[in-house]
Amino acid sequence: MKPALSVYCLLVTVTTASAEPAGQNAASASPSDISSVRVREVRFDGELAFEPDVLRSVLEDLQSRRVIPGVWTRRPLFEDRAVAADLARLRSFYISHGYFDARVKLGDMTVERREAIVTLSVHSGPKYAVRRVEFDGIDRARVQTNVGEGGEFRGGSLCACLFDVRRTAGARGHIDFGVALDVSSADGAAPETAGKRVDVTVRVRPGSAYTIGRIKFSGHRRINDSTLRRAMALQERAVFDVGKLQASLAALNRSGLFEPLTLRDVEIGRNPDTLTADLTITVRERPGRSWSLSGPIGPAAFARSLQATISARLPPWGRGLFEASTYYVTFSLMGFVNPLARVLPIGARPGPPALLVLQRPYLPGQGLYSGFEFSPQLSVRSLLARYGLIHLDRTVQARFIGEQPDASGLLIPMLRPHPGGVGREADVARVLICQPPAPRYRWLRRVAALTADLTLGGF
Repeated sequence: MKPALSVYCLLVTVTTASAEPAGQNAASASPSDISSVRVREVRFDGELAFEPDVLRSVLEDLQSRRVIPGVWTRRPLFEDRAVAADLARLRSFYISHGYFDARVKLGDMTVERREAIVTLSVHSGPKYAVRRVEFDGIDRARVQTNVGEGGEFRGGSLCACLFDVRRTAGARGHIDFGVALDVSSADGAAPETAGKRVDVTVRVRPGSAYTIGRIKFSGHRRINDSTLRRAMALQERAVFDVGKLQASLAALNRSGLFEPLTLRDVEIGRNPDTLTADLTITVRERPGRSWSLSGPIGPAAFARSLQATISARLPPWGRGLFEASTYYVTFSLMGFVNPLARVLPIGARPGPPALLVLQRPYLPGQGLYSGFEFSPQLSVRSLLARYGLIHLDRTVQARFIGEQPDASGLLIPMLRPHPGGVGREADVARVLICQPPAPRYRWLRRVAALTADLTLGGF
């Protein structure tokens, strides 16, 4: 989805001007040397207002990753893109805590043996007290003030509120959602000293409401267009609901016929005269042949048997229920039965040593007409049981895991010039970065889904 640009790319755009090395060693190094340097340590210098460890936790691209603690630490490459992104994250961190005049730039850098010690220069400035937070462009009765005790600015609460507002606007067809943050002095004068109170105005511009014009697919060669359309929760001539678009992409991903789809695979063609939007979804079909070797490895498969499988998709013939390209012919060889299966309270039985199956995997929008198998070596009772278990597994997984949101972050520019600032640093764009909230009870739900998968796999 072209309007939903990634946070990562936009961070680079708004902060590249400040990502110039200022250290003596960095200035004398050639571009080829700098491109191969890895960051060993990030230090902070100046007026921080926070502990260095707190600031390091904000970094992502310049932070070292401990792959194996005490043995293997992966150090990131020193790149302009990475520096610009983390500088923008630090500026956003200070803005979210009420430091609206904070300045962050790249300071000194020392290179030794292709490893760099990077110093970031920070001037936090005063922490402002917020008198009130006003919203312009939306129903004010639906939002909170987002001001804590003593006028503390709560950036996280503001972000959560704006995600709810964007979700509501997206369900009503407002796809050009934009937000800006206007910080002004409470008494009308430019704040220059600590203790001044400011007013924050959140200017929301949801844009016009669009309806769906045409939905087109590209990149599919074997799968019929009708199969793709059945999985879509978003229909033509309906209101453009971004949530339904995300649910449709998640449904196509569950089919297993395509490489994972995201909003970036959706191209939107707007027609401002009719307020309609045409969608072009680019899919990438997975190979028609595959093989696998599975067995009692991992917590979700310890009760399973050793099995080798080769599978091939049928040619693109027919339509609807008889669309051959949605069927697979699978040949399996079963090895020993894991004795740990006996501990399960379900009485698992070993299958035939060799099994030939014609199967149609579960397809969104074709629930009752998919997720079934045919095999001359299995009884009708076994086939019906497998059919029920496949649908039960899909229901349980959807219940515990749910739809995986593909929402992009919000980039909220702060419409306030740097007080008294003249020159390059005053022109650096400052953006409040809002990351989408994680699903509630994510790890608990994953454990529940894993347990359900283990239990059903024993059958």
